[in-house]
Amino acid sequence: MKRQAEQTAAGSTPENLLDDPYHIETAPETQESADRDHRMEWWREARLGLFIHWGPYAVPAGEWNGEEIQASYSEHIMLRARIPVTEYEEMAAGFNPVSFDALKWVRTAKRAGLKYIIFTAKHHDGFAMYDSYVSDYSVVKHAAFGRDPLRELAEACREEGMVLGIYYSHAMDWHDPDSQGNTWDYPGNIGAYDDVESWLHDPDKRSRFEHYLHSKSIPQVRELLTDYGKVGLMWFDCGGKLTREQGEQFLDTVYSLQPGCLVNSRVWKAPLGDYSNTSDNQLATRTLRRDWENIITLNDSWGYKKSDHNWKSPASIIRQIIDVVSKNGNLVINIGPTETGEWDPVSESILLEIGDWLDTYGDSIYGAGASPTARPSWGRCTLKGNTLYLHVFDRPADHKLVVPGLKTDVLRAYMLEDGRELNLSRRSEQDLEIELPESVSSDADGSAKPQVIAVLCAGPVAGNPVRLLDSREDSSHELGVFDSEISGAGLKYDTGKRGRDNLLDWTDEHAEAVWPVRTSGPAEFDVHIEYGSGVGEQGGGGTYLVAAGDQTLHAQVQPTGGPYDFREFDVGRLRFPEAGEYLIRLQAERITGHYLMQPRCLKLQR
Repeated sequence: MKRQAEQTAAGSTPENLLDDPYHIETAPETQESADRDHRMEWWREARLGLFIHWGPYAVPAGEWNGEEIQASYSEHIMLRARIPVTEYEEMAAGFNPVSFDALKWVRTAKRAGLKYIIFTAKHHDGFAMYDSYVSDYSVVKHAAFGRDPLRELAEACREEGMVLGIYYSHAMDWHDPDSQGNTWDYPGNIGAYDDVESWLHDPDKRSRFEHYLHSKSIPQVRELLTDYGKVGLMWFDCGGKLTREQGEQFLDTVYSLQPGCLVNSRVWKAPLGDYSNTSDNQLATRTLRRDWENIITLNDSWGYKKSDHNWKSPASIIRQIIDVVSKNGNLVINIGPTETGEWDPVSESILLEIGDWLDTYGDSIYGAGASPTARPSWGRCTLKGNTLYLHVFDRPADHKLVVPGLKTDVLRAYMLEDGRELNLSRRSEQDLEIELPESVSSDADGSAKPQVIAVLCAGPVAGNPVRLLDSREDSSHELGVFDSEISGAGLKYDTGKRGRDNLLDWTDEHAEAVWPVRTSGPAEFDVHIEYGSGVGEQGGGGTYLVAAGDQTLHAQVQPTGGPYDFREFDVGRLRFPEAGEYLIRLQAERITGHYLMQPRCLKLQR
């Protein structure tokens, strides 16, 4: 009989509930210290890292007792299948990855253009993938392998000049009788989905959890930072299940042993840590603070799962790299090695294709960051020094690329791949036009890898970040809700994962989403909206408006079949009478359903 997963709230997956924090919020900027600024230097230059989720969960690879466990993440199999500790221990004892080759891993990562590696020293299953003196439950003392892969990986990183990072699950340990998550072996434990308030004032749960933190978790962090040489960063997970005081104890432990080591915000949650994290596999992102990191898998699972063939294309990952760097973030791409210690051929092939693109266009990524210019409709811009890099996702039909909001004088523009000079001219004091060669292809379906144009400016780049609505015929603009600023009680951005790039919980009639836009002259646009709305008592409903300047378009919410069944509807036509800056507002007029709707974007078409 197939084991059942723990029950969770309607509409959520158990994996989502282990993300931290559950709803990503922008962290307030704190004053930059000289120590932190120095720690961040290599990370800001690197921009791209490799995550490696590897442990005994690679042996069942998503299956238990001959049946697939219904969980996207194979590394959660112990929790999702409620596997008793004794059975998991027996499985882990046979873990023997004889094909593991640390040097090959590092060299392949370098060929893929990745600059740092984050290795899972201990995941939620509590199994140490290194030679721990704190616990014998490790790959060296408990498993058939008997070698220390972390030590071998650390040596390979030093040999190849790769920065080593270490993942450590500090809050969750399903093997330990005093930690969190395992309530089938230890009924008195804190549950995997329990929030801090549920146990904070429970003397038994809190004292036992504190015992785990000080007898296993913090001591293992100390040995990781003492026995394996220089560590570039410690990557903690599920820190939202700790108190702030407990998170700070881990932060202090790291800095006391290796002051130059970075710590991510999941040590607790923002604003702790040197940089912030998005949710897992969050594809639609927002800038969280000056330094932030997006983490994605090549398919759906982080650990190896034999049935998971939902591969992301190299082109889509390259777009994600560009999008994240254009917002001043880093991207970490995950791979889950097999039980033998090898990378599966599809994963390796995707990574090496990305590396080939970076061989040509890496100057636009490494050490680059956000531009002060506006986000263009045709792609993204990154900036390094006085050079603006234009990443062309969708070539304009007339081959004329408008670079919006660029105020600085330009010395030259050229194709990054071969140095070909391009003709350029000024459309206005803040808009540049570049004539594209025929070789720059259109990528409307996202299947092609973007080409890059370098624009060398005469000095530090100054720009206007307000999005330009191009008034050329047949121009179109998609205003995603993750690019809007929202306000109102309860209204929030969804997780940003696949199919979740919408707004959530629109129950306040005073809530709104706002996009600043600019026109270079009089213009008119047909307005469409894409949203989801369920039916019945728990469905959406009401009326809403789209406003700009002195115009207001009114519309009624139509049922779509479900809150995540997104459909497009015509709203009307907006007229911008002259050049200038405007605010486009999406507002509730009257809410008659359980919520108004779950909008994804506005689409403006000439």
